[in-house]
Amino acid sequence: MSEKRAWIPSEWLISAISIWILVVARLVVLRHNSYNTFDFDLGIHDQSLWLLSHGKWFNTVCGLHVFGHHAMFMYYFLVPFVWLGAGPHTWNVLQVCALGLSSIPIFMIARNRLTNAFVANIFGFVWLLLPSTTYLAFETFHPETMAIPFLLMAYHYCTDRSASSNFQFDRHNIVAILWLIAAMLWKEDLALATMGIGVLMLCSRKRVFGLIVFSFSTAYFLIVAMWLVPHLAGNETAYGMLYGELGTTPSSVVLNSLAQPSLFFNRLSDNNAMGYLGQITSPLSFLPLLAPITLLIGLPQYFINILTINDFTWSMMYHYQAIPSVAAIAAAIEGYALVRKRANTFARIWLCVLIFSTGVSARSWGMLPFSDSPIPSSIFTERDVSGWHSALNRIGPSDIVSAHYSFVPHATHREVVYTFPNPWIKTNFLNSNDKYVKTCSIMWIVVEDGSLGTAAQKLLNTLVANQTFGEPQSSGGVTSYKYTGPACNGGR
Repeated sequence: MSEKRAWIPSEWLISAISIWILVVARLVVLRHNSYNTFDFDLGIHDQSLWLLSHGKWFNTVCGLHVFGHHAMFMYYFLVPFVWLGAGPHTWNVLQVCALGLSSIPIFMIARNRLTNAFVANIFGFVWLLLPSTTYLAFETFHPETMAIPFLLMAYHYCTDRSASSNFQFDRHNIVAILWLIAAMLWKEDLALATMGIGVLMLCSRKRVFGLIVFSFSTAYFLIVAMWLVPHLAGNETAYGMLYGELGTTPSSVVLNSLAQPSLFFNRLSDNNAMGYLGQITSPLSFLPLLAPITLLIGLPQYFINILTINDFTWSMMYHYQAIPSVAAIAAAIEGYALVRKRANTFARIWLCVLIFSTGVSARSWGMLPFSDSPIPSSIFTERDVSGWHSALNRIGPSDIVSAHYSFVPHATHREVVYTFPNPWIKTNFLNSNDKYVKTCSIMWIVVEDGSLGTAAQKLLNTLVANQTFGEPQSSGGVTSYKYTGPACNGGR
């Protein structure tokens, strides 16, 4: 193999990436078509993109300013797709492509560290097999997941050992900076990961560049995450209820953890912090543990996840694992490089263990078609969705809707859409009640029969009984109601 060709992923890896994208994209498309996607979070992100494309800012699904939810400035690059008619399917498939194509920067990182194209290709395959990779795709669109290839490319250029150790504004370093900025612009949390890259560089021969990266990332996080996002949110936060007695803001969680370390360590113990670390590293045969400095990239997010009082933040099925997954695969490559440097024969054995452990993980708790318990595509085609389609067909393009959470992502290309029983009963709406429109301006209620809680069902019964909503149309277990009350006075 020529030296030039050695820096290109093999045809086998490129084929595997293509097949993975096609298989997983089909599953994600079927999931949305079956009305199995939700208001939190696909509905939030789709409405945010639609709002930005129309010069509007307030997201009614979550009740926050678009950038008060998260600082997702890269969304402006997706706005032109909205103008062309893009929606949830576009964002979901783009994310699948981003995850699949992340194998390429992983190959580049491994090729640079190991100078072995064959082993580098194996790490690319490993990424595709990791259960967390497919889970990230299946959970549907999230900005931190979209940031993964950008963060990996930033890591590659910042830690490239073939580059000069003396910082200068050459092409290589400019490209590294652009990838870093692009990663951070997806979501404010990414600055914590790029701070980790800066620390990693400070521990190597690129100290000046590392100091620049760390300082810039820290400044960005302090300004954007600690000030701008809370300011735009009106001092509300999407995570305010997740940390219990540790606090409701990032700063209060840190301060309370330092002031009362027993709270911090009890939470780690209660949430099985070591078990969570094992879930992250075991599919990679624990190789990441050999490169603890590289794991610093994901350490802040690790604590953000494990310190909550809700187990979904440390479940491998959700987007909270995006940054830890990047840290884990990068550390696995660095860990393998360390083993190979010390004992080449043992490194070959560990490589076989890596392939075995990744395969076992993919088989036992992954969700690819060959897994023991995959999410089968058949469940998406067997579900009757005629009722959802009928309800959607009744609604005008600008009508205000309050609907079942799985209907919301199909109705977010409008300025105002709520999850029922909002706005009558405030649930999952993080801002004050004065941000709601008048209830008399809501034209439609769409619910899945038998799915409402006691309070929501009682509310619906009252609205129908007093003839505020009527003309029900039921089909396939879904009922839509039209507003039949008096006209609004004074606008919305």
